[in-house]
Amino acid sequence: MTPPKKLLLNTFVLFGLIGLLSLSEARAQEVALSLEVSPVLENAQALSLTGLGISDPGRGPVLLSGYLENLEDRKLDNLYFEVLVNTSRYGLIAELRQRSGQPFSLEPFQSVYITNNDLANEVIPGVEEDIRFTGGLTPEGDEFINSLEGTTTLPQDIYTVEVSIFRVTNQRGRETLVTSSAQFGMVSGTETREIYLKSPGSVVGDGAEIINPYPQFSWEGETDRQYRILVVEGNHRSSPESLIESAISSASTNEGGSLLEFEHLDMMVQGNNFQYPASGAQALQPGETYYWRVLTTVQLSGATETLNSEIWEFVLQQAGEQAQKIPINEETEEAVAALLGGAQFQQMLEDGYELQEFEYDGQTYSGPAAVAKLQEILQKIRDEEMIIGND
Repeated sequence: MTPPKKLLLNTFVLFGLIGLLSLSEARAQEVALSLEVSPVLENAQALSLTGLGISDPGRGPVLLSGYLENLEDRKLDNLYFEVLVNTSRYGLIAELRQRSGQPFSLEPFQSVYITNNDLANEVIPGVEEDIRFTGGLTPEGDEFINSLEGTTTLPQDIYTVEVSIFRVTNQRGRETLVTSSAQFGMVSGTETREIYLKSPGSVVGDGAEIINPYPQFSWEGETDRQYRILVVEGNHRSSPESLIESAISSASTNEGGSLLEFEHLDMMVQGNNFQYPASGAQALQPGETYYWRVLTTVQLSGATETLNSEIWEFVLQQAGEQAQKIPINEETEEAVAALLGGAQFQQMLEDGYELQEFEYDGQTYSGPAAVAKLQEILQKIRDEEMIIGND
């Protein structure tokens, strides 16, 4: 069984891996101390415990390193390490101190390089003295460990590691010479922190129109996650935000709730797209404006957080309605010419055709929304994110 101090040191090692940690340096009159995470780990997206050398303490990868330097032209003795680890959720979870009566010393202007493996092995390269640590997990640390519940990755949180060098003298007792700390948080490649809507419609105020009364809703999100999708009908009395919030206050229809008067859809769905149903929702009415939002919940360090998308709007076009003519300016003309071909576009203009609407990615655009979408397409063509082929 791993001794408590080894467990604590390995816990400290793990925290050094949880995302981006910038160089943290502190200087005192006598001692300088800096901490740094391995560059290889700066873009780490997964924090597997088994891959961090936990099963083989003291011989794992170099995750955290530091320089300790004597700035004086005299020997410094009676030096001790102290390591504290905090999380924003649990507070102080680990506390390590070098054992009393077993200090180390630094020669004049001596600089030593220390890694997490050195601390786990209780040695300081270039220093003659052996070091021993006492301490371990605090009660809050025990709670933190229990919260892992056998998971192989560490939870999202904000972590702070604080390393101090102090000495003990008969005259002054404990005297802290230098403290260096670093705060960092986990970078997760598997957890989407934003929900971006794709279709139908556009941001509130664009007036984007659709012609399909059973539109396909889609958004950028994880396909294995459950989302709540809400569609409400606009009115002249309430803002889109207040309508959506009122809808959220009651349960979704497939969780025992019922639709409010202005609410047309409120369902829990799996994945990142959903076809508007023919049943279980109020039918969309031509000429009406609708607002929609997607939300989901995620677990962060044992706490539940709700992630919300923007609110988008769309208008269901009236049957046989004359679409608003799309104003042609230099940018829209360039975009349409790129899509149709310059010669064909020019011929259509000469034949008297007018651009009233167009369909892109399953959605129909007209009026100002069409202009905005054409400008977006043109920028993608210029940035070579969209290649127009000749079929």
